[in-house]
Amino acid sequence: MAALHAGEIDWWELPPSDLLEQLARDRDLTVISQYATAMGLLRFNHLHPPFDNVAARQALFGAVDQVEAMTAVAGTDRTFWHDGIGLFGAGTPLANDAGIDILRGPREHAAVRRALARAGYNGETIVALAPTDVQPIRALSLAGAEQLRRAGVSVDLQEVTLGTEIIRWQSQAAPNKGGWNVFFILMDRSRPNTNPYGNPWIRADGLAAFPGWPTSPRIEALRAAWLDAGSLDEQRRICTELQMQLWQDVPYIPMGEYWQSTAYRKDLLDVMPGCFAVFYGVRRT
Repeated sequence: MAALHAGEIDWWELPPSDLLEQLARDRDLTVISQYATAMGLLRFNHLHPPFDNVAARQALFGAVDQVEAMTAVAGTDRTFWHDGIGLFGAGTPLANDAGIDILRGPREHAAVRRALARAGYNGETIVALAPTDVQPIRALSLAGAEQLRRAGVSVDLQEVTLGTEIIRWQSQAAPNKGGWNVFFILMDRSRPNTNPYGNPWIRADGLAAFPGWPTSPRIEALRAAWLDAGSLDEQRRICTELQMQLWQDVPYIPMGEYWQSTAYRKDLLDVMPGCFAVFYGVRRT
């Protein structure tokens, strides 16, 4: 913040929401409190126990608290975040409430523990990855890891830089040999990610999918059907069914959605919104 005020840097990509008022007092800065939206996700590794078992993934519906997660990321002001988020972001054309009650209501940790035990989980250590250098993702990761712990999961939270974490994502090795069990991530809710083909995390064609490698022939069939849909109503019907399949196969669990802020020097023009800083077309007066 000091560097931005002094003109030593031009753009602070993701300032915390509690500093926006202070930043806005500087007449040389453009401060946007609702710059771009991002959705939080709990991503599972489908290749290794315990989350190769769909019952173990489903059990954690009772542990994930979207309100708590988004409060950790964006503060207590609900202007800056939404809960009750399913497959698509709030207000987007294909968003729906199908099955969303599974993530609402009181969290029942004792019931989650029993469900995990029925799924064969016996307290084994789970490797969770978290970045040290991207504060919103780190806040989501710390909150998510604590939610898992309250549900009786033994979590080894391994904190590394985001670049190192993304490299770790690619590993299909066992979690205790350099792999992983879960990570938490924010997905840009720009226009491509508001449909079943733009959202890469719903893809479920095994080893060809995004890291986590979920397999669901039904999800893939619905994604293909969406491409062939002849009307928006038909697309919406398919996406309602697809969201219901999300709760069945659980490639990931949505953790809410929040508005990201940004701040930059006023002599920068043509700044485009996005989950990460986009430099195309940006110019200086």
